[in-house]
Amino acid sequence: MRPVTYLFDDLEVLATADDDVRERLRDLVVMTPETEMVDEPIVLNAMPSLDHADDFMDRVVAMLTDIPVVFTTSALIGERTDVAAALAEPLTKATLNLAGLRRFHGAFDGDYEWESDENGLLVEWVNDDQIVRLHVPDPREGTDFVLVAKGPFGDFQWRSFAELDADF
Repeated sequence: MRPVTYLFDDLEVLATADDDVRERLRDLVVMTPETEMVDEPIVLNAMPSLDHADDFMDRVVAMLTDIPVVFTTSALIGERTDVAAALAEPLTKATLNLAGLRRFHGAFDGDYEWESDENGLLVEWVNDDQIVRLHVPDPREGTDFVLVAKGPFGDFQWRSFAELDADF
């Protein structure tokens, strides 16, 4: 079953959000009293630091699991009051792009596997010829991660949050 990415509006900004903000958050399911999760989710409730690469890596790994992920609004925008500007910042945009990949790529309707050893972490989703693969190498290799998505719309590869910031 395809994993879902939720948004918990801890800052209560969605009630007054404009259409642009709602459009940017389209790949997240807003939590309501009716939202029910069968499994315990991964809750991401802190804004990652750009000074600490592992913070963003935690987001990447979480978004490639088969577990529901819940973002708090404060984890996406921090303490910013201009929500639209905060959602356009590279780190937040990269996170939202991961949510879009998770929501729409056909591989997430397939089989999920992961393994970890001295060479790093390998996470893979496969559905026929559609594949999403994440490799987080041993930190001594100097590469943060390699995320590959293959499917009917082409083959893509990202190696940093800056590359994930691009429109796709």
